[in-house]
Amino acid sequence: MNASVGAVSPACMNKITKEERAPSWLWHLFWLVAVFALFAVFAIRVYRPDTPIATIIPGSSAEPSFAVQIIRPREGLPLGGLLPPHLFGVDAKLGFDSQSAKSSYTLESTRLKLSGANWELLLVYDPMGQIQPDSEVVFDLLFENRSRRVRCKPSIPPVGTLERSEIASNEFSGAFVIELPICEDAETGRSLGWPFKPLIMRGSFDRLPTVDHPE
Repeated sequence: MNASVGAVSPACMNKITKEERAPSWLWHLFWLVAVFALFAVFAIRVYRPDTPIATIIPGSSAEPSFAVQIIRPREGLPLGGLLPPHLFGVDAKLGFDSQSAKSSYTLESTRLKLSGANWELLLVYDPMGQIQPDSEVVFDLLFENRSRRVRCKPSIPPVGTLERSEIASNEFSGAFVIELPICEDAETGRSLGWPFKPLIMRGSFDRLPTVDHPE
């Protein structure tokens, strides 16, 4: 009897082995994609670098106070903000408040100036609370691997409002939300070509009198 009858050649066995292994690689790829998709969904829903800070409750402060925050859109963060931006040397949230060094404020009927640390904010608004084009915020930002003095402005017409109310004699509380689509180098006036989507600036203040009050 011929021993080769019914035998499978090594070449055929190798081909069968490869065909059997192929589906396992596909399954590995499928699970890899599935795990990445679940991670992305988890990161987007749970890790929110675009979550605004809580506003100051009117009348809750024992003395004049304020807080300002700029939120970067996810589109401008590394990996779309799927991982904490500080891992890449980027701050997802920028801001200052009345506890910052050298903080000060000036509140007038149609103007609000806030400053602290390296920030300078000017809000100009009409009697209805509509933000005007003269508004701007200037601050230091790590941009393209170097620190820049940046000036950001609202669009024309501006998108944003400011609300305020008198909670005591000559003491005002309020809040504002403004889109900042225009940013430039504060020293040269040249456009940065950034942000890709408008920055969102939110702020609130409490018990501000209509007089200058440096810290």
